[in-house]
Amino acid sequence: MITANAEKIAVIGAGIIGTMTAWQLAKRGYDVTVFDQWNSPNDRGASAGESRIFRTIYKEGPEYVPILRKSHDMWQELQSNQDTSVLDMCGGLMIGRPDVEDVSAVITCAQEANLDHEVLSQPEMAKRYPQFGLDNDEVGVFDPVAGVFRPEAAVLAARKEAERLGATFKTYSRVLNIRPLSRSVMIDTAEGAHAFDKIVVSTGPWVNELTEFDSNIVEALRLVAMWFPARDVPLHTPKHMPISIRRHPQGGFSCFPALDGLGIKILPHHLAWKTLDSVDDLPRFVEDEVVQSTEHAVARLMPGLDPISYRVSTWTEGFTTDGAPIVGPSSADSRIVLAVGMSGQGFKFSPMMGSIVSDIVETGGSPDAIAIMNSQRFDRSSS
Repeated sequence: MITANAEKIAVIGAGIIGTMTAWQLAKRGYDVTVFDQWNSPNDRGASAGESRIFRTIYKEGPEYVPILRKSHDMWQELQSNQDTSVLDMCGGLMIGRPDVEDVSAVITCAQEANLDHEVLSQPEMAKRYPQFGLDNDEVGVFDPVAGVFRPEAAVLAARKEAERLGATFKTYSRVLNIRPLSRSVMIDTAEGAHAFDKIVVSTGPWVNELTEFDSNIVEALRLVAMWFPARDVPLHTPKHMPISIRRHPQGGFSCFPALDGLGIKILPHHLAWKTLDSVDDLPRFVEDEVVQSTEHAVARLMPGLDPISYRVSTWTEGFTTDGAPIVGPSSADSRIVLAVGMSGQGFKFSPMMGSIVSDIVETGGSPDAIAIMNSQRFDRSSS
C-alpha cells in the first residue's frame, strides 16, 4: 500500500513526460497535481501523431541504452496495470549505406552495448522485408527490441495509472507564471494561485514560457507526418513490418507500420522542420513542396505504397541546440525540476524520465541520470 507523502508536487504539462512523472510521483506517495492548458491527451504537442518509435539500438549513443532497457520494462508494467496495449514490439530497422553516419552509429552502439542485432544485405532485406526498396550497396540493421507506440493511448494509460494512485489532473488550466517564495513555490493560473513544495516543468515545446531558456537554447519546431496507402495492407502492419529509419540521398524519414487499416506513416527528415515563433500559431496546412518531396521519396524507396499522401498532420516539439533533453533542477530554484527539450527522443524513454525526475524531487539527484541531460549545461553563469 502506498504511504502518503506530505509534500505537494505540481507537474506542469500533461503530455507523455508529465503523465509518466505523475505516475512515478504518485507511486511514491506524493500529493500530485497535474496542470495542462488543454486536455490530456491532445494533438498539439509532441505526444501526438498516431504512432511513435521505440528502439534500443540507439544512434544517439550507447549511454542511453540502460535507460531504454529499464523503460521497456516499465512500459510492460504500465500495460499490465492498465490492462491495455500501447506498444507493439515489431522490431526495428535502420536502413542505408553502412558508411552513412546514422547507420554506422547504430552498428557501433549495438557492438559497444553488446546488443542483439543483424546487419542484412540488400538481397536479405528483399527476401525478408520486401516493403522496403534498397539500393545494392545498402543494408538494414535490425533491432529485435524495437516497436511502435500508440502515443495518445500511452498518454491516456499513464494518466489513468497516475489517477488510480491518487494524482489530480487540472485540465484546460494554463499556468501563467511560477513564483518561488521562501516556503513554497507558487503557480498562477487564470483560476488563481496555487502553492506547492516543488514543481516539475514538462511543458514540451512551450518550455521557454516558464523557464530560463529561450529559443537560442530550445527551439520549437513543426513536425509533419504523412500517411500513404499500402497496396497490401496486411503486409504493412506491425505483424509483418518493423518500424524503420531511412537514410538515402533521395529521402530521409521515419516509417511506421499501418495502424489505421489503410496505410503507413512517413515522417520526413530530409526537409528542414519549420521553426515556430509561437507554438500557439502551429500551422495546420502544409506547403505543397513538403508533401510533393515526400511523395517522391516514397515512390523511390517504398515499393509497396501508392505515393499519394491521403492524410497530413502537424504537431510540435522542443529541440535543444545539442539534441539532448534537459532533465534536472532549474538554476533559478532547485525546487523547480525540469524535464524539457526532449528533441524528439523523449517518448520512448518517458517512463524512466518520470522515474529520474521523481528521484530528483525526492533526493536532489538520480543514479539513473546521464551527464548528457544535465539541466545546468546551458547555464551562462557557470561558463
